[in-house]
Amino acid sequence: MKRSIAFAALTTAVFFIATSPAFAQRGRPSSPGAAAPSIHSNSSASAEGGHASASPATSPRSPSSVLSRNSNVSEALTKALAKSGINVTDLKSTCGSFKNLGQCIAALHINHKFASCTLADLSSAKSLGAGIQGCSPQANAKSESKKAMKQAKQDINDSNS
Repeated sequence: MKRSIAFAALTTAVFFIATSPAFAQRGRPSSPGAAAPSIHSNSSASAEGGHASASPATSPRSPSSVLSRNSNVSEALTKALAKSGINVTDLKSTCGSFKNLGQCIAALHINHKFASCTLADLSSAKSLGAGIQGCSPQANAKSESKKAMKQAKQDINDSNS
């Protein structure tokens, strides 16, 4: 008798814990039939209730959209890159295949330092470090990637001021 009471109490406790709001916050439905919240923060669903898209055609942070919103940034970045010896005629078309402007500027620095690393190779690589490793195996890809990202961040900050 004591065992069946203890088992019933344990089962009840597990049921209440599993349906508590704390578990609902982890993406589980709080009640049967309730929809779980989406965990993809940059996905967007259509107005008709269609499927969510993992990456929109032009994200708000894409190089094209950033350079389109502020024409001064393109001019300032072109000048900043020229100071480093990197000559770019059209930054918007050059950076079109990159996920964000920082990666593009860093890739331009890598391309300037390692001529064997093309922008196409760097934009299609899993990461900037992987792109460097693929086109210049003797280089310290992690270190070079960090340097390029630091230079890109500095160039972008300088162009915004």
